[in-house]
Amino acid sequence: MPTRFGRVISLVAQIGIVAATGFGVVTGVGVLQDRADARAQAARAEPEPLPVSVTRLVRETGYVVEDRYLGRLEPAREADLAFERPGLVVEVLVEEGARVAQGALVARLDTAALDAERTRLLAQRDQIAASLDLARRTLARQRELGEAGHASSQRLDEARLSAELEAARLAEVDAAIARLDVDIAKTALHAPYAGTIAARAVDEGTVVSAGTPVVRLLETEAPRARVGLSQEAASALAVGDRATLVVAGREVPARVLALRPDLARDTRTVTALLAPERPVDVAFGASVELRLPRRIEEPGFWLPVAALSEGRRGTWSVLVAEAGEAEPARIVREAVEVLHVVDDRAFVRGTLRPGAALVAGGTHRLAPGQAVLVAQAD
Repeated sequence: MPTRFGRVISLVAQIGIVAATGFGVVTGVGVLQDRADARAQAARAEPEPLPVSVTRLVRETGYVVEDRYLGRLEPAREADLAFERPGLVVEVLVEEGARVAQGALVARLDTAALDAERTRLLAQRDQIAASLDLARRTLARQRELGEAGHASSQRLDEARLSAELEAARLAEVDAAIARLDVDIAKTALHAPYAGTIAARAVDEGTVVSAGTPVVRLLETEAPRARVGLSQEAASALAVGDRATLVVAGREVPARVLALRPDLARDTRTVTALLAPERPVDVAFGASVELRLPRRIEEPGFWLPVAALSEGRRGTWSVLVAEAGEAEPARIVREAVEVLHVVDDRAFVRGTLRPGAALVAGGTHRLAPGQAVLVAQAD
């Protein structure tokens, strides 16, 4: 028969087994509860998907850049007006800034000496004209006497030659008077074309030599733009082509008038002359800008500048919303290279795909891997 001590030992063992079983059950329930709490905490840690606006990317085969060339505005014609003969300036009829019509009188020289010479030549002409009349009368009488047999051939020849000599002298004087009239006409300085007086170099009372500038005249009705182009840009233009000039901040259509065949020595550029097709109210010498479009064949995508994020060492990237089959769309970072920027748009190439959902704005709120809700697609 078991002793009292053995029964005690058996009872203690049974109690231990029950306790161990209860502890195992409690421990299993605790592990399951911890896992459930962890899942709930993870669910609470991931934020709700943010709504974002995206733009569907379209691949382009190339882009157009606008090359800009600096030039200056100048008059179509300009001249330093001067007298062709020396003399005393007695009148200058224009001031700087005055507008003159074609043929308008600008200045005059003193003509007293020329007028006196013309008077002398006119008197000489009258004398020769009288001598010519007498010679012609004498020739007529000699012809009548010769027909009657009362004059010799010698006398008839002398009368004929005398008349011819006086006629030649009269023609010579007439030529001298005509030449003098030209000299008198040249004492008046006229504007060869309509324009504006830019400078006045001589005043009344000045004795000038032939060719001394009196006034400077600029043709203001037809300004020209002189622009230096690269050889490549000049080869793409032809006389008569249309172009765009920027004058005083305004775009003005223009037409190519001429392309010089040589290179400028200082700038190594080809000089182009263009005529604005609308009036430009700026001073001559003002800077103008010629804009010429040029297409570059390079596949890529146009996207808003706001979508770009600058990385290290000058690299750029964009964020794209990439949707899974059963999961919400998530943010993916794509590397790009900026090729051209126009206003608020940039042309880029990189790891983008046509039709990708580009996040155009609010990229500072997003991070790669973040879940988003595509709210709008442009």
